[in-house]
Amino acid sequence: MSHKEFSLGLNGATIVRASLEAGLTAAREAGFSFYEPRIPTLADCEERGCRKDVLDSLSDAGLSWLPLNALEGLFELAPDRLLARAEEIFSLAEQFNVRQVIIVPGKGRPSLSAAQELLAEISVLGSKHGVSLLYEFIGFAEHAFPSLGEARAVASGAGLPLVLDTFHLAVGCTDPGQIASLPTEAIGLVHLSDALTAGKQVAEITDSDRVLPGEGGLPLAGYVKAIVDTGYAGPFSVEVFHPKYGLGEPEMVAQDAFRRASQLLNEVAKEV
Repeated sequence: MSHKEFSLGLNGATIVRASLEAGLTAAREAGFSFYEPRIPTLADCEERGCRKDVLDSLSDAGLSWLPLNALEGLFELAPDRLLARAEEIFSLAEQFNVRQVIIVPGKGRPSLSAAQELLAEISVLGSKHGVSLLYEFIGFAEHAFPSLGEARAVASGAGLPLVLDTFHLAVGCTDPGQIASLPTEAIGLVHLSDALTAGKQVAEITDSDRVLPGEGGLPLAGYVKAIVDTGYAGPFSVEVFHPKYGLGEPEMVAQDAFRRASQLLNEVAKEV
Protein backbone atom coordinates (compact mmCIF):
# COMPACT_ATOMS: atom_id res chain seq x y z
CA MET A 1 0.00 0.00 0.00
CA SER A 2 1.17 3.54 -0.69
CA HIS A 3 -0.17 6.87 0.43
CA LYS A 4 -1.75 7.28 -3.02
CA GLU A 5 -4.43 4.89 -1.85
CA PHE A 6 -5.42 7.39 0.82
CA SER A 7 -7.49 10.41 -0.20
CA LEU A 8 -6.19 13.72 1.08
CA GLY A 9 -8.19 16.87 1.60
CA LEU A 10 -7.33 20.34 2.84
CA ASN A 11 -9.41 22.13 5.46
CA GLY A 12 -9.76 25.85 4.82
CA ALA A 13 -8.63 26.66 8.38
CA THR A 14 -5.14 25.48 7.48
CA ILE A 15 -4.80 28.32 4.97
CA VAL A 16 -6.91 30.81 6.86
CA ARG A 17 -5.75 33.83 4.83
CA ALA A 18 -7.02 32.41 1.55
CA SER A 19 -10.33 33.28 -0.07
CA LEU A 20 -12.40 30.36 -1.28
CA GLU A 21 -11.05 30.73 -4.81
CA ALA A 22 -7.44 31.02 -3.63
CA GLY A 23 -7.91 28.08 -1.31
CA LEU A 24 -9.13 25.84 -4.10
CA THR A 25 -6.20 26.86 -6.27
CA ALA A 26 -3.69 26.23 -3.48
CA ALA A 27 -5.21 22.82 -2.73
CA ARG A 28 -5.20 21.75 -6.36
CA GLU A 29 -1.63 22.86 -6.98
CA ALA A 30 -0.40 21.15 -3.81
CA GLY A 31 -1.89 17.83 -4.91
CA PHE A 32 -5.01 17.51 -2.73
CA SER A 33 -8.09 15.73 -4.07
CA PHE A 34 -10.62 17.36 -1.74
CA TYR A 35 -11.30 20.72 -0.17
CA GLU A 36 -13.10 21.19 3.14
CA PRO A 37 -14.79 24.60 3.06
CA ARG A 38 -15.61 26.64 6.13
CA ILE A 39 -18.67 28.78 6.59
CA PRO A 40 -17.02 32.26 6.53
CA THR A 41 -15.34 31.69 3.17
CA LEU A 42 -18.51 30.30 1.58
CA ALA A 43 -20.55 33.19 2.97
CA ASP A 44 -17.97 35.69 1.72
CA CYS A 45 -18.01 34.12 -1.73
CA GLU A 46 -21.80 34.22 -1.84
CA GLU A 47 -21.80 37.90 -0.87
CA ARG A 48 -19.29 38.67 -3.63
CA GLY A 49 -21.29 36.74 -6.21
CA CYS A 50 -18.51 34.29 -7.02
CA ARG A 51 -20.45 31.05 -6.49
CA LYS A 52 -20.67 30.02 -10.15
CA ASP A 53 -16.99 30.73 -10.74
CA VAL A 54 -16.05 28.68 -7.69
CA LEU A 55 -18.19 25.72 -8.73
CA ASP A 56 -16.73 25.85 -12.23
CA SER A 57 -13.17 26.01 -10.91
CA LEU A 58 -13.84 23.16 -8.49
CA SER A 59 -14.88 20.93 -11.37
CA ASP A 60 -12.07 22.10 -13.66
CA ALA A 61 -9.51 21.43 -10.93
CA GLY A 62 -10.72 17.87 -10.39
CA LEU A 63 -11.41 18.65 -6.73
CA SER A 64 -14.37 17.45 -4.68
CA TRP A 65 -16.01 19.03 -1.66
CA LEU A 66 -15.61 17.61 1.79
CA PRO A 67 -18.35 18.48 4.32
CA LEU A 68 -18.96 22.11 5.22
CA ASN A 69 -17.33 22.87 8.57
CA ALA A 70 -19.39 23.46 10.75
CA LEU A 71 -22.61 23.96 12.67
CA GLU A 72 -21.23 24.71 16.13
CA GLY A 73 -22.73 25.12 19.56
CA LEU A 74 -24.81 21.96 19.51
CA PHE A 75 -26.33 21.30 22.97
CA GLU A 76 -25.22 24.79 24.04
CA LEU A 77 -27.34 27.18 21.98
CA ALA A 78 -31.03 27.57 22.69
CA PRO A 79 -32.98 25.21 20.39
CA ASP A 80 -34.71 27.97 18.39
CA ARG A 81 -31.42 29.77 17.82
CA LEU A 82 -29.66 26.53 16.90
CA LEU A 83 -32.34 25.57 14.37
CA ALA A 84 -32.28 29.05 12.83
CA ARG A 85 -28.52 28.85 12.48
CA ALA A 86 -28.80 25.35 11.02
CA GLU A 87 -31.27 26.61 8.42
CA GLU A 88 -28.80 29.32 7.36
CA ILE A 89 -25.89 26.90 7.11
CA PHE A 90 -27.81 24.17 5.29
CA SER A 91 -29.10 26.72 2.79
CA LEU A 92 -25.56 27.95 2.18
CA ALA A 93 -24.32 24.39 1.70
CA GLU A 94 -27.13 23.70 -0.77
CA GLN A 95 -26.25 26.76 -2.85
CA PHE A 96 -22.67 25.49 -3.25
CA ASN A 97 -23.65 21.86 -3.83
CA VAL A 98 -21.98 20.79 -0.59
CA ARG A 99 -23.89 17.69 0.43
CA GLN A 100 -22.69 17.21 4.00
CA VAL A 101 -22.30 19.45 7.05
CA ILE A 102 -20.28 18.75 10.20
CA ILE A 103 -21.99 19.45 13.50
CA VAL A 104 -19.91 20.20 16.60
CA PRO A 105 -21.07 19.82 20.20
CA GLY A 106 -20.78 22.74 22.57
CA LYS A 107 -20.60 22.81 26.35
CA GLY A 108 -24.17 21.82 27.16
CA ARG A 109 -24.88 18.63 29.10
CA PRO A 110 -28.05 17.03 27.71
CA SER A 111 -29.09 13.46 28.36
CA LEU A 112 -28.25 10.91 25.69
CA SER A 113 -31.87 10.62 24.60
CA ALA A 114 -32.32 14.40 24.42
CA ALA A 115 -29.15 14.74 22.35
CA GLN A 116 -30.27 12.05 19.93
CA GLU A 117 -33.70 13.67 19.56
CA LEU A 118 -32.11 17.02 18.75
CA LEU A 119 -29.78 15.44 16.21
CA ALA A 120 -32.72 13.71 14.57
CA GLU A 121 -34.59 17.01 14.32
CA ILE A 122 -31.58 18.75 12.77
CA SER A 123 -31.11 15.84 10.37
CA VAL A 124 -34.67 16.25 9.10
CA LEU A 125 -34.01 19.95 8.53
CA GLY A 126 -30.81 19.12 6.66
CA SER A 127 -32.56 16.62 4.42
CA LYS A 128 -34.86 19.39 3.17
CA HIS A 129 -31.75 20.99 1.68
CA GLY A 130 -30.25 17.74 0.41
CA VAL A 131 -27.70 17.84 3.23
CA SER A 132 -26.65 14.95 5.48
CA LEU A 133 -24.78 15.37 8.77
CA LEU A 134 -21.62 14.15 10.45
CA TYR A 135 -21.05 14.42 14.20
CA GLU A 136 -17.57 15.50 15.29
CA PHE A 137 -16.06 13.96 18.40
CA ILE A 138 -14.60 16.74 20.56
CA GLY A 139 -12.27 15.58 23.32
CA PHE A 140 -12.23 18.74 25.43
CA ALA A 141 -13.49 17.80 28.90
CA GLU A 142 -15.81 20.81 29.13
CA HIS A 143 -17.70 19.86 25.96
CA ALA A 144 -20.65 17.51 25.73
CA PHE A 145 -19.90 13.78 25.40
CA PRO A 146 -16.09 14.17 25.49
CA SER A 147 -15.13 10.50 25.14
CA LEU A 148 -15.17 8.42 21.98
CA GLY A 149 -17.64 5.99 23.52
CA GLU A 150 -20.08 8.77 24.40
CA ALA A 151 -19.72 10.43 21.00
CA ARG A 152 -20.31 7.11 19.28
CA ALA A 153 -23.45 6.50 21.32
CA VAL A 154 -24.87 9.92 20.46
CA ALA A 155 -24.03 9.70 16.76
CA SER A 156 -25.11 6.10 16.20
CA GLY A 157 -28.41 6.68 17.98
CA ALA A 158 -29.15 9.42 15.46
CA GLY A 159 -27.77 7.44 12.51
CA LEU A 160 -24.82 9.78 11.92
CA PRO A 161 -21.19 8.93 11.12
CA LEU A 162 -18.40 10.45 13.18
CA VAL A 163 -15.69 12.91 12.30
CA LEU A 164 -12.56 11.70 14.07
CA ASP A 165 -9.81 14.24 14.65
CA THR A 166 -6.37 13.03 15.70
CA PHE A 167 -6.03 16.07 17.97
CA HIS A 168 -9.28 15.33 19.79
CA LEU A 169 -8.49 11.63 19.98
CA ALA A 170 -5.34 12.66 21.86
CA VAL A 171 -7.05 15.26 24.05
CA GLY A 172 -9.69 12.69 24.95
CA CYS A 173 -6.97 10.15 25.86
CA THR A 174 -8.51 7.69 23.43
CA ASP A 175 -7.14 4.16 23.32
CA PRO A 176 -6.24 3.12 19.75
CA GLY A 177 -7.84 -0.26 20.41
CA GLN A 178 -11.17 1.47 20.99
CA ILE A 179 -10.81 3.24 17.66
CA ALA A 180 -9.93 0.03 15.82
CA SER A 181 -13.04 -1.68 17.19
CA LEU A 182 -15.39 0.82 15.55
CA PRO A 183 -17.43 -0.46 12.61
CA THR A 184 -16.22 0.92 9.29
CA GLU A 185 -19.42 2.82 8.66
CA ALA A 186 -19.09 4.69 11.97
CA ILE A 187 -16.41 6.99 10.50
CA GLY A 188 -17.31 9.57 7.88
CA LEU A 189 -14.21 11.79 7.86
CA VAL A 190 -10.82 12.05 9.56
CA HIS A 191 -9.08 15.31 10.44
CA LEU A 192 -5.29 15.16 10.62
CA SER A 193 -3.58 17.41 13.13
CA ASP A 194 -0.48 17.25 15.29
CA ALA A 195 0.05 19.48 18.34
CA LEU A 196 2.85 21.18 20.23
CA THR A 197 3.10 19.24 23.46
CA ALA A 198 6.49 20.17 24.95
CA GLY A 199 6.13 21.21 28.58
CA LYS A 200 2.38 20.63 28.58
CA GLN A 201 -0.01 18.02 29.87
CA VAL A 202 -2.43 16.65 27.30
CA ALA A 203 -5.29 18.48 29.00
CA GLU A 204 -3.44 21.79 28.53
CA ILE A 205 -3.07 21.74 24.75
CA THR A 206 -5.50 23.88 22.80
CA ASP A 207 -6.53 24.52 19.21
CA SER A 208 -3.82 27.16 18.86
CA ASP A 209 -1.24 24.39 19.48
CA ARG A 210 -2.42 22.43 16.45
CA VAL A 211 0.31 22.03 13.83
CA LEU A 212 0.96 19.98 10.71
CA PRO A 213 1.74 16.27 11.02
CA GLY A 214 5.31 15.76 12.18
CA GLU A 215 5.67 19.22 13.70
CA GLY A 216 4.35 18.22 17.11
CA GLY A 217 4.40 15.40 19.61
CA LEU A 218 1.16 13.45 19.14
CA PRO A 219 1.28 9.72 18.30
CA LEU A 220 -0.40 10.27 14.96
CA ALA A 221 0.73 7.05 13.28
CA GLY A 222 -0.92 4.96 15.99
CA TYR A 223 -4.23 6.79 15.65
CA VAL A 224 -4.21 6.64 11.86
CA LYS A 225 -3.35 2.95 11.86
CA ALA A 226 -6.21 2.25 14.27
CA ILE A 227 -8.57 4.16 11.97
CA VAL A 228 -7.36 2.26 8.91
CA ASP A 229 -7.73 -1.02 10.81
CA THR A 230 -11.49 -0.39 10.95
CA GLY A 231 -11.55 -0.66 7.16
CA TYR A 232 -12.01 3.09 6.75
CA ALA A 233 -11.03 4.11 3.22
CA GLY A 234 -12.40 7.64 3.11
CA PRO A 235 -10.66 11.01 3.06
CA PHE A 236 -8.19 12.47 5.53
CA SER A 237 -8.36 16.26 5.78
CA VAL A 238 -5.53 18.40 7.18
CA GLU A 239 -6.96 20.85 9.74
CA VAL A 240 -4.65 22.99 11.88
CA PHE A 241 -5.06 26.28 13.71
CA HIS A 242 -1.66 27.47 14.91
CA PRO A 243 -1.40 31.24 14.21
CA LYS A 244 1.90 30.83 12.37
CA TYR A 245 0.15 29.44 9.29
CA GLY A 246 -1.74 32.68 8.86
CA LEU A 247 1.61 34.42 8.41
CA GLY A 248 2.67 32.20 5.53
CA GLU A 249 1.60 32.20 1.90
CA PRO A 250 -1.38 29.87 1.45
CA GLU A 251 0.27 28.09 -1.46
CA MET A 252 3.36 27.25 0.56
CA VAL A 253 1.35 26.17 3.60
CA ALA A 254 -0.78 23.91 1.41
CA GLN A 255 2.29 22.33 -0.15
CA ASP A 256 3.85 21.67 3.24
CA ALA A 257 0.57 20.25 4.51
CA PHE A 258 0.34 17.83 1.61
CA ARG A 259 3.96 16.74 1.97
CA ARG A 260 3.74 16.13 5.69
CA ALA A 261 0.37 14.37 5.55
CA SER A 262 1.57 12.16 2.70
CA GLN A 263 4.67 11.22 4.67
CA LEU A 264 2.53 10.23 7.65
CA LEU A 265 0.19 8.10 5.55
CA ASN A 266 3.15 6.47 3.84
CA GLU A 267 4.52 5.47 7.23
CA VAL A 268 1.18 3.94 8.19
CA ALA A 269 0.90 2.15 4.85
CA LYS A 270 4.07 0.22 5.58
CA GLU A 271 2.49 -1.25 8.71
CA VAL A 272 -0.82 -2.43 7.30
